[in-house]
Amino acid sequence: MKHAAFTPRGTACAVIALATGLTLGLGTARAQDTSQAQESHTVGAQEIIVTAQFREQRLQDTPIAITATSGAELEAKNIESVTDLTAIAPNVNLSEATGLNGSAVQAYIRGIGQNDSSFALEPGVGIYIDDVYYGTTFGAILDLNDLDRVEVLRGPQGTLSGKNSIGGSIKLFSRKPDEVSDGFVEATTGSYGRIDLRGSAGFTITDGLYARISGVSKHTDGFFKLLDYGCVFPDSGIAAQTTRKSCVSGTEGGIDVQGGRLALRYAPSGSALEVNLIADYAKNDSEQVATKLLYANSTAVRSYVADDPSGGIPFDSRFLTGKHAYSSYANYASGGNYTTVFGTNYQVAPGTYDTSPESTAKSWGVAGTIDLALADNLALKSITAYRKASGTTGIDLDGSPLSVLVQEFDYDHAQFTQELRLSGQVQDFLDFTVGGYYYDADDNIAGRVLIPQPLFDFVEDDPVTNRSVSAFAHTEFHITPDLNVIAGIRYTDDKKTYQFTRRNPDGTLPSGIPLTTNFLVAGLDGQVGTFKGTRTDYRLGINYRFTPELMVYAQVATGYKGGGINPRPYTPDQIVAFDPETLTTWEGGFKSDLFDRRVRFNGTVFYNRYKNLQINRYYCPESVSTTCSQPANAGDADVWGLEGELFAEPLDGLTIDGSLGYLNFQYTRVDPTTYVEKDMVAPFNPSWQTSAGIQYRAELGGKRGTLTPRLDWTYQSSFYFNSINNDYNKIAARSLFNLRLTYLSDDENWQLAGGVTNLFDRFYYTGVAENVNNYGVNTGTVGRPREWFVSLRRAF
Repeated sequence: MKHAAFTPRGTACAVIALATGLTLGLGTARAQDTSQAQESHTVGAQEIIVTAQFREQRLQDTPIAITATSGAELEAKNIESVTDLTAIAPNVNLSEATGLNGSAVQAYIRGIGQNDSSFALEPGVGIYIDDVYYGTTFGAILDLNDLDRVEVLRGPQGTLSGKNSIGGSIKLFSRKPDEVSDGFVEATTGSYGRIDLRGSAGFTITDGLYARISGVSKHTDGFFKLLDYGCVFPDSGIAAQTTRKSCVSGTEGGIDVQGGRLALRYAPSGSALEVNLIADYAKNDSEQVATKLLYANSTAVRSYVADDPSGGIPFDSRFLTGKHAYSSYANYASGGNYTTVFGTNYQVAPGTYDTSPESTAKSWGVAGTIDLALADNLALKSITAYRKASGTTGIDLDGSPLSVLVQEFDYDHAQFTQELRLSGQVQDFLDFTVGGYYYDADDNIAGRVLIPQPLFDFVEDDPVTNRSVSAFAHTEFHITPDLNVIAGIRYTDDKKTYQFTRRNPDGTLPSGIPLTTNFLVAGLDGQVGTFKGTRTDYRLGINYRFTPELMVYAQVATGYKGGGINPRPYTPDQIVAFDPETLTTWEGGFKSDLFDRRVRFNGTVFYNRYKNLQINRYYCPESVSTTCSQPANAGDADVWGLEGELFAEPLDGLTIDGSLGYLNFQYTRVDPTTYVEKDMVAPFNPSWQTSAGIQYRAELGGKRGTLTPRLDWTYQSSFYFNSINNDYNKIAARSLFNLRLTYLSDDENWQLAGGVTNLFDRFYYTGVAENVNNYGVNTGTVGRPREWFVSLRRAF
């Protein structure tokens, strides 16, 4: 397709033409007030109030590509974690990060995001917890318990959400305490020893002072087996590490999560002041994600045989466990092997360095929000928060008893944020919000890196500081009751500092003598890299409501993801900066409620000008070492896409919902030193992404309650995981089904549900860690197999 023919102006015209056609088709619709339409219906799409534009609005009145889902809908669709939100919104791709990145989320919207959890890099999708920005992908696999709603905003939110929301934003809103005393307890059991407990309760302390407490505990055994190669093949020459008949030494993919949340709300009747205080704690002691060896071919590494440097077993395909087997031969130990560097054999002593298959994250936070009505048309909001997260991850990326890539890292993140907003109205003509935002983070990543091939066995302990300050304004001009014009702007000032520590395991400095351990990293210890930058983003939009059933909008908006310093230099000359990536998006869309609100159909078309894409290069041509893992700006690209969302209730009790997303990516300029080519595609850009669900709420009669079967389907076409596209890092297309059956008592106090996820037991991958050129290894992160569950819930 010729991209030049697809212009921003053409985008807006196409959307307006489609919306006009829908309007003509509504000629017989009743021209009634929107609020009257709401009150006269008990069927159709649920109304959700969102705050994406700093004030409460109906979802269908918000001129943004946004998916909003209530907590009840999330439960019905088996959405329990942030990573499950992929199933509810078009062009949204969320998954657990590969083992290299610890307990982190890979978050992409419209093909824009971040799959590296290093604190030197910025998320491309902003994640918010009760309006508090979480500034890293580490520790962001959040459990969705006792939520009021989730808002998924697609496209750059540079003026509304600020930096690092270049792809979009995911906003989680917990239930606020109020005068209603209610709650629930729920227990779930299922496959792989699953035992989950959830509960929540809200109550009144005194008039105007309310509290809500919630908690969750989740445990599931690992589904991916770690096999002892020496036990499975006793004549292989590799010693067995376990005496178990099963030869299973451990598992990956296990879940062990506990968390709690306490919310206090002070809101006296008739008072101009409302105060919300929130404290939460979560402990994630889960296992490492299931990681399967896909390719093994390194003549430089083989097992150690005493007094025979030329002997031993090479790292090759013998360590693969079969195409669809949920298993690997990883032992999370350095073992004992030889590595060949420049024709010379070097020994890695047995037991040099061991880790374990864990990927933990412990986090806590406190937040205070103050809302003060200064006048009938003027209000002040203050959001103050502190969050802290820490964790450990063990990595055995070679998936074998040999030592090719064995590492362990400790992550520490602490952030303070302060946001002030002043919102008001000027008669019926103008709504406005002006404000300021401050973000300050102190991070640290420490650990040991053992990569025998280039003679690396060092420890790092790197502090990172990150400070960002911004000021913003958002205005909505109501030209007529049906015509609105939006203008927004945000100015941001960023500063980030990264300090490097590189020591031998005994604490001494690397000698720098050629062909000795760590000679390449000599000179890195004590080095400091700094990035500074400023940025101004804007948004201009217009929307028009043709009828109470149809609204159309068009806008142009910008956003960016901050730059920084390469966090993984292997030589001093690799301490280099990379620039921010920027995005300008022209977008048009419509939102419609048709056939007496039994059908809701929303659509979007967009065109992106994407500049200075940040990618990770695995070869540094300017370096004395080919070993490289360096962020760089690959070039520019044009991306256009389509999005559609549908909800229909053709019969009382029968509901159908679905979404469709399409992306068309094309580089327009590339930096040849990154080895990206124009016919390649940026990571996480599947052409197609669709989802659909159907359920029927059957009344059993005689006050016996209801029975609701539900079937959900998601599809994602293939995409590349790395910037340098090849078959090793191509993630195959997948189609997944979930089934759920729910019984609800007549008084709605009891609920019994059962279901199956990944109904047809599809074997698939969510990501890869491919480094075939440097180390002859490729591993894939395996998706969860078919699992069943049964849950019992009591509401009160």
